[in-house]
Amino acid sequence: MSVYRLKGTAGQVTNKAWPLEQKVVIGSDTGCDIHVESESIAPRHAELEVGEGSISIRALADDAALFLNGAEIRTASLGSGDEIRIGTCRWLLQAPGLRPQKVLTEEAVRRRVNLMPWLIAGGLSALGLLAWWLGYLPF
Repeated sequence: MSVYRLKGTAGQVTNKAWPLEQKVVIGSDTGCDIHVESESIAPRHAELEVGEGSISIRALADDAALFLNGAEIRTASLGSGDEIRIGTCRWLLQAPGLRPQKVLTEEAVRRRVNLMPWLIAGGLSALGLLAWWLGYLPF
């Protein structure tokens, strides 16, 4: 049993869910794994492929409009929480443990240094030195 699934969030697919096994075809053809009746959806519109630790999606028809997180794509790797839109239908990918590539960028994993404590300490030291130099401090 697959732990990955597509959950419908808008259009005809709202509140429906499909487990993702090896390959899943979305389209208006009755033989598709996810069948959606719409003139704006090609008979075989898109295909999701589940690999070992990865899920990818690609448009099957040349004129197939396929959107991932709001951007039009032809093919892409998916991560948990990604939104797929075809016509008026939207799906949310629920894939526990599958981290999207954008999370793994160097900028995202780089340790951030908080400079605020150093700025406060430096500012207080400068004020103390200034107060001593102006004679406000007795030593």
